Amino acid sequence: MALAASLAELRAEACCPVCHDFLQEPVTLECGHNCCGSCLQQRWEHLHDVLPCPVCLHPCTDGHPQKNTQLGDMIDLVQQILCMREKNSDDLELLCGRCAVSPDHQAHDLTPIAEAAAHHRAKLKSLLWLLGERLEEAGRALERNDAEFTELKGQLKLQKQNVTQEGSHLMQFLKKQDTSMGRKLVHQRASIYRHVLKTKQQLSREACTWKELLMELQKACLQADAQLLQDAGALHQAWSQCQSLGFPEAPSWEHKEESPSLPPSYIGLDNMRAKFQVHLTLDPETAHPDLCIARQTTASYCQEGAQPSPGVRPRAFTSRVAVLGAPGFGGGRHFWQVEIRGLGVWCLGVCTEAFSRDTRAAQTPRNGCWQVPVTVSLSLSRLPRGKAAVACFGVFLDYELGEISFYNMSKKTHLHTLTGTFTERLVPYFSVRDFSFSSSLSVLWE
Repeated sequence: MALAASLAELRAEACCPVCHDFLQEPVTLECGHNCCGSCLQQRWEHLHDVLPCPVCLHPCTDGHPQKNTQLGDMIDLVQQILCMREKNSDDLELLCGRCAVSPDHQAHDLTPIAEAAAHHRAKLKSLLWLLGERLEEAGRALERNDAEFTELKGQLKLQKQNVTQEGSHLMQFLKKQDTSMGRKLVHQRASIYRHVLKTKQQLSREACTWKELLMELQKACLQADAQLLQDAGALHQAWSQCQSLGFPEAPSWEHKEESPSLPPSYIGLDNMRAKFQVHLTLDPETAHPDLCIARQTTASYCQEGAQPSPGVRPRAFTSRVAVLGAPGFGGGRHFWQVEIRGLGVWCLGVCTEAFSRDTRAAQTPRNGCWQVPVTVSLSLSRLPRGKAAVACFGVFLDYELGEISFYNMSKKTHLHTLTGTFTERLVPYFSVRDFSFSSSLSVLWE
């Protein structure tokens, strides 16, 4: 009995206070306690200033303690001794005095019943602690699962309310969209419910298994020695099977926002401006020499020589009085507004970055330019005679749909829509007709 107690104490001293297993690559802290190097690294992973000892919480100043090689070698020897000792009682076969001296068991190492029972009782008690931790971890996993599921249900409920509210404002077209998206949400919710239910059932089954094993271990620890040894083999086997069980991975839910995909004709101008307006500027490096660019927002005709010569600006237009806007677009939906002051005709639209600037190539989609001329007149601006004519126009680019639409923002009307297949980066395009030099164009940011 004294030997068994000493061996049990030796095992306890050779174990890490963090993982409760034999020390692996042990390190010794300033306070004198030892633990596995990997366990200490995990405990200190997110700590910076205060590095406490896992045992006594003594603050350590050295964040990288040295390995205790000598202690590691001693742990290996302790494991070998305990392994040799445990082999004597691991067969779990009870023998009477007569059988113990029979020739069949002459080659076997025998251990007294009391000593063997104490040994296995200590092992089973250590399993109780590990099993308790497993049950607590399972409980926390179930709580996290329920919390995430509740949050997801709230998100789905809110999303469905938003979809329903928007559908009521967009009449029959959006009602069809709402029905389609409703089916998607139902399928998505059903899929998530199945994943959640499956995970919850699996966690519940494993928790029941661990509870049953916990009760069996508690019962075994209270049995008589002989009965305990008879049942210990089955309990160890059950524990091994229980260890192979792992927590099921919590289902990963990617919350995908469903929103109606509507053509521009179904989106009000105010809504379009609020959702897709971009902060546009005019690029002075692309402006024709006869255009003066002020504050990168206004283009107007200027006297010859007011702008630097094209040789200084290789990206400038020379074939037509035009300027490009910034930024360019390689996809998505974008809306911008311009205000034209004075009577005249301006061409609004987009062009590719490769659109010719030094030859008078036609402003057509074949040459990489999609534009529409807009005319400003007193009748269009509805201003009394003698006042400067002012009109506001909007341009909406839907790159993926292949459409660019033009609107009279003063009258809230649709002017024209051009279609095409966009494959290159597009930039806003503005040009003025030869007889319209009394007018100016400004991009609006609000």
